[in-house]
Amino acid sequence: MQAYSTGSDAYYPQTTQYAQPQATYYAQYTQYHPYLPPQSQQTKAAPVYPGYAASYDSQAQFPTPAPPKRKLSRSIPAAPTAASVPSRSATPAQPRRSTKKQQHDRNPSSGGVVALARQFTSESKQRVNGLTRARSNSLARFRPDHLFVSFDSGNEIRMDDIAYQPTLDELREVLLPMWPPGISYEDSRGNKWRVRFLGKPWRSAGSDAILAQRIICSMYAVLARQGYSYLTTVRTNSRKPPRLLFVESSTDYDVRIFSTMFNASQMRLSLLDAPTDVASQLAQSLRAVFPRRISSYSADEDGVHIIEIKKERFGSRRADIDLFTACMLQSFSSIGFKLDGSVPFGLRTALGLGPRREAWIFRGTTRRSMDFTRKQPLPDGHS
Repeated sequence: MQAYSTGSDAYYPQTTQYAQPQATYYAQYTQYHPYLPPQSQQTKAAPVYPGYAASYDSQAQFPTPAPPKRKLSRSIPAAPTAASVPSRSATPAQPRRSTKKQQHDRNPSSGGVVALARQFTSESKQRVNGLTRARSNSLARFRPDHLFVSFDSGNEIRMDDIAYQPTLDELREVLLPMWPPGISYEDSRGNKWRVRFLGKPWRSAGSDAILAQRIICSMYAVLARQGYSYLTTVRTNSRKPPRLLFVESSTDYDVRIFSTMFNASQMRLSLLDAPTDVASQLAQSLRAVFPRRISSYSADEDGVHIIEIKKERFGSRRADIDLFTACMLQSFSSIGFKLDGSVPFGLRTALGLGPRREAWIFRGTTRRSMDFTRKQPLPDGHS
């Protein structure tokens, strides 16, 4: 150690003696730690190994099929069958929370398992749009086989429980153009159909009454071709118009329909669009019952055939009317025509004068022989 005094450059040697280190003591320690490499050595690069592409087991790949396109349909979804409903015992599942709250004990008195069934109908007919809406809480769809018809307000046709779309289409195609003034309202909702004509066809007279009868006869013909036949008339004791009830039956493409209207005050029968042989057969039968009292006129330009019975000075008019009606029904039945309902018409005049009229509708089924054989009474002594 050297030291310099203040302000003097003279050297003063150190006189203090210290202990010197021993070489044998430090010789056992190296200068650097063994894990430290010398600086002279260079760092080796990491080894490079050759790369190989990863290989996996190849599996057959199939394209995922696209979901089938659903066509829009107005028909009722089919009711589930027993085969399409999964078994509860095979796949048990926990009920929903709302179902747990409403569970009740089931026993034979409260009800059992109801077997699902599917009701098959004719595939050739499309159901009308009224039955296209699915009904909730229903096991099977209902297809009505009866049809109700009423003539309301003097100018309206009401039909209920129309089951098939072709029936409605043909009714529209045939009936609507038949009334020259046209229609004021037409609607088909559900299985119902409403048509309101301009004017009052069901209360008309003259040529308008003839057109109104033809509309009714055409309606009968359409229903016969669509597989409906007249059954009965209901609601006859009400202030509302009666309802004609038709039932589903076999189709009849060769049906013949005509109408008659009887005027009791004049003892005159009008036949509209009746076959010629029908009118001549009726006139012949009436002459046998009312000798020298029957006057028959051939069909005019409107297709109306008129048969009149002359009044007697003495006698009951009611008895003549009843006998006339019985003879008419028997004559029509013998040649294959039967009474197929009646439609009430309004008063003869706009002032409400005169008796009410009624159109009788006759439908031809099978044409039988026109020869009518009366049963002869047995001789005395035979039973």
